[in-house]
Amino acid sequence: MSGRAFWILGAFLLGLVPVGLGAEELSADQLIERLQGGGLVVFWRHAETDRSYDDYDLSDMDDCAGQRNLSTLGRNHARRVGDGFRALGISVEQVLTSPFCRNWETAALAFDDYEIRYDLFNLPWVQDEARRAHLIDGLTRHLHTPPKDPASNIVVVGHDLNLRQAVGLEIQEAELAVFVPAHDGPELLGVLAPADFPEPDVDRIAPVPGTPEREASDPD
Repeated sequence: MSGRAFWILGAFLLGLVPVGLGAEELSADQLIERLQGGGLVVFWRHAETDRSYDDYDLSDMDDCAGQRNLSTLGRNHARRVGDGFRALGISVEQVLTSPFCRNWETAALAFDDYEIRYDLFNLPWVQDEARRAHLIDGLTRHLHTPPKDPASNIVVVGHDLNLRQAVGLEIQEAELAVFVPAHDGPELLGVLAPADFPEPDVDRIAPVPGTPEREASDPD
């Protein structure tokens, strides 16, 4: 059993509502072909971040200094995905993103145009149960809603825990889960990674520095 299938089974046993999943996920080439045809919703977990930092101050969401932000690798991968969509002729009708800097920067580097949505806010920072339920329901609605143009697609740049709570699926940073939207629940076709897209133009790649050794920060 794959790790993803194991998570979906665990979500079912814990009472979450897992996504519909066929006998097996589509290959990367098959997923890209389906995206070229349109009518899908892509949940993109923001690109890779600098894990030596944590979110610590969200009092001003426009101030990225208090948040965990994209690493150089993440920025390169965001560009690669966006360039890949254009090179492969994958149409995007709308890009929706969480207000966290790592999310909207992922969207901006890939697609330029995007809409910040507070119903995609990062779930771990929300303690109020009513608002948590609102966030989970909000993401579920996005995954249920097809693009107005059936030849295009919608991209949602969100967070891991929100996706796990909404549909019982776990993906890694920078991965893209591809769904067929439906009112009775989205169907997961499979998951793409930046490496599944064409190599980007060398001029679009920034050098990736080595990870510096840092002492663990004390949250107190």
